[in-house]
Amino acid sequence: MKIGLVMNVKLLKNLAFLGLLSFSVFPSFALSKIIPDGTIPYNMGVQLKGDTDGPEDLDRVQELGMKWVRRGFIWESIEREKGVYDFSQYDRFVNDCEKRGLKIIGCMAFSNKLYGHVKDEPARSAYADFAAELVKHYKGRNIIWEIWNEPNTMTFWGRHGKVGNSPQYAREYTDLVRAAVPAMKKANPDCVILAGSVSNMWSESYKWMSYCFADGMLDIHWDIWSVHPYGVKAPEDYMEAYSHTRNLMKKAGGDTGRLWINSERGFPLGKAEGYAGGDPSLAYEYQAWHVIRQYLVDLLEGLPVTIWYEWGGKEGFALYRAGNMTPAYNACKTFVKELSGYKLDCRMKTENKRDFLLRFIDKNGNEKLVAWTAPGVMESPDKIVPHSIRIAVGDVSPRLVSTDLYGRTDIVEVSKGVIELCLTGAPVYITLR
Repeated sequence: MKIGLVMNVKLLKNLAFLGLLSFSVFPSFALSKIIPDGTIPYNMGVQLKGDTDGPEDLDRVQELGMKWVRRGFIWESIEREKGVYDFSQYDRFVNDCEKRGLKIIGCMAFSNKLYGHVKDEPARSAYADFAAELVKHYKGRNIIWEIWNEPNTMTFWGRHGKVGNSPQYAREYTDLVRAAVPAMKKANPDCVILAGSVSNMWSESYKWMSYCFADGMLDIHWDIWSVHPYGVKAPEDYMEAYSHTRNLMKKAGGDTGRLWINSERGFPLGKAEGYAGGDPSLAYEYQAWHVIRQYLVDLLEGLPVTIWYEWGGKEGFALYRAGNMTPAYNACKTFVKELSGYKLDCRMKTENKRDFLLRFIDKNGNEKLVAWTAPGVMESPDKIVPHSIRIAVGDVSPRLVSTDLYGRTDIVEVSKGVIELCLTGAPVYITLR
C-alpha cells in the first residue's frame, strides 16, 4: 500500500477476492472457484426475466462485457407433479449462458400450490427437496443459488402477517434456510448458497435481519449474504447501510466473515422503488451515474458481485430498452473498456469524505484513477455541487488522458506532479501510467 493511500478495511475477510487476503477465509473450494478475484468486469451482472433471457439478449449482455446474470428458477414451473422435476426450460437457459461465459445467480422461488406456503410443513421440506434437486441437477455448472427473493416483504413472502419485516417473517424464513441448506449441501457439497436477499436497507429491514440473526441465521452453513440495497438515495449511502448491517451481525455473534453480494439494485427513471430524485429532465443521466458508481462502491466495500436491476423491461430500470442502448448502457460500455483487466488497489484520501478517488492497477502495472463526487447522505443527485480538487499523481507524463462517462477523451495537464479535476456525479477515468 502506498503512503498517503487508504484501503477500506470494513470486513477484511470480504477483501480476499481482491487478492489482498488468502482464500483460506472461504468456507469451500467451490466458492473460491466461482467468485471473481476482483478483476473488472467479472464483478458485473444484470437481472433477467422470462421475456429477456433468450439468446439474443444473452448475446447483448455478453457483448456489453457483463459476466453475471440473475434469474428466477420458479419451483412451480419445475415441479408440476409431486416428486417429478422437469428442468428442460432452464436447461436451455443454463446452456446458453455457459456458451457465452456467463455465470448465474439462480433465485429459487417461490411456494408451490401442490404443497402450500413454505412457512409450514410439508411445503418447507418439499422446498428443501426441490432445492436439493436443483443443485444436484446443475452440479458443476457456474451457478450460485439464492434462497428466495426479498423474504422480508409481504410482496414476496406473503400476506399472512399484518406487516412485513416482522419477527414472524424472520422466523419463518430462517426455518426455511435451516431446512434447505443441509439438504442442498448433502445433494451437492460444492454448491454455493446465498441467504438473505433482503429488500431495502432501512430501519425495518435492519430489524428483520436482527430477528433472523437472533433466530440462528448466522449459525446455518450458507455461503454468502445477499442484499438489495434499495431505500437509500445514492450508491455511496450503501457504505453506511453495510456498516450498520455488519454491526448487527457482530452484535448477534456467530460467523460474520462470509462474503456479501448485492444481488439486485437498480435506479429507476421515475418514482418507483429506489428512485433517487432530482431533476426529472436529467433522469437518464443520473441513472448512468448510478450504475457505474454502484459497481465501484460495491467493489470498495468488498462485494465481489453486483447485479443491476434490470437488463430489459418497462419499469424504467432497463439498460437495454426496445432495441435502444440507454445512457446507462453506454456508461457500462465505457466502464468495461476503460477498466477491463484492472483491479481496485485503494481509495485515495480526500478532504471531502463524499469525494471518491479510486486507484486501479492491472497485471502489467498500468494505473488509472476513477474520480467523482456524491451528494450528502440520503440526498438526491441534484444536490451535488461540482467542484475542483488537486490530486498528487507523482512522476507521470506531463499530459494525461481523461475519459468521461461515455468515452469522450480530453487532456489533463500535470503541473509539478499535480493535476486539477472538476468532480461531478459522473465518474471520470484518468490514465496515469
